[in-house]
Amino acid sequence: MLRSRPLHVFLFASTVPPLALHAQGAPFQTPGMPVVAGGDASGQTTRFSSEFNPAISFVLDGLATWEDVDGSDSGLDLELRAGELGLTAWVDPRAWAYGIVVFTEDEVALEEGAVQFTGLGGHRVLRAGRFFVDFGKQMQAHEHELRTIERPAVLRAYLGAELAGDGVQFDDWHALGDATVMRYSVGVFQSLLGESEEEDGVPHAVDAEQKDLDELGYTARLTAFTEVGDAGTLQFGASARALPDYAFELDNGASATGLSSTVWGVDLTYGWVDATNTRRFTTGLEWLFDTGENGADVDDQGTPLDPSDDTLDVHDGTVGGYYAFADYAWSAQRSAGIQHSWLELPEAGEPTLAELDLYYTHGLSEYGRLRVGLTFVDAEDGADGVVAALQYTNVIGAHGHAVNF
Repeated sequence: MLRSRPLHVFLFASTVPPLALHAQGAPFQTPGMPVVAGGDASGQTTRFSSEFNPAISFVLDGLATWEDVDGSDSGLDLELRAGELGLTAWVDPRAWAYGIVVFTEDEVALEEGAVQFTGLGGHRVLRAGRFFVDFGKQMQAHEHELRTIERPAVLRAYLGAELAGDGVQFDDWHALGDATVMRYSVGVFQSLLGESEEEDGVPHAVDAEQKDLDELGYTARLTAFTEVGDAGTLQFGASARALPDYAFELDNGASATGLSSTVWGVDLTYGWVDATNTRRFTTGLEWLFDTGENGADVDDQGTPLDPSDDTLDVHDGTVGGYYAFADYAWSAQRSAGIQHSWLELPEAGEPTLAELDLYYTHGLSEYGRLRVGLTFVDAEDGADGVVAALQYTNVIGAHGHAVNF
């Protein structure tokens, strides 16, 4: 139970290295999610030993989907969505590093590669390299670690399917008594454009390779969580991602440059875990606002049906959206939940999009997991439909990522 020891002591024990965990979780999840016991398999035999033995893992994320959505191809699709190779190790008595290489059908890429320096005193951490940004409750997690098959629609639209940046982040946390912890982070990045699929004839966001200081991307997050009763945790957070200078481009060379936008988010989460750490309930809400020059539409005022002289109309305004979820696990291996996401798209007329997700997760073992998901899509532009999915995830080796809360 949470009252068994002060919450800030528990947090400190969970934040130094990523532990050797099972397949489906970061070493510390808040609130309400049980911490999985494990030893320190993150690197050297001791912090001062010359024996170097990094923890190595490989994650397989397979997906079978059946889709029936207006305006897209219907039918069954089988794919190995990703293979993820991870390495984690202490590289210095006061620093540990990790790297995540992801293999997909289209490319092999270094998704994360960063060093975390813990020698600043107190609970301060300086992270440098390429890593997922500290925004809200989901953007730090990889897709295979989510509760659902993919991220909520509002996160995909405003921040991207995944959001990693090359840069530096400083974070610190403070205990406020025995039951409350407050944490903040600030980050500076070369680019903070989220991952998205490029389609022919559709504007895509681009960033300059060389920038002045005032053109870099910035992130910030402030969060606090506290004990509620004997077995509950309540967390509140606020996040921001700023793009001071970026552009939209079309395949024909048309562009709109010198754009800026900021995404703001607030999140509230409640979690409960029973005394045996097997039954748990988590519910939460995250609301986002995308402000500024945040979208672009194709202007076909030139030669009709000739894309070579199309131009861009930039959307300048504020759109908003949210996702809310409830998840219940009645054993360590079985859980189910529901999630709803709704948003205004940064396009002309600001059409709305909604998704309702139902899902069931079955843990086959400490390292394997099956998930069944059903997504109902309701788009104002008429692209309605349903997507059914079966996901299989398996981990080989010791797997863990940086702290996520």
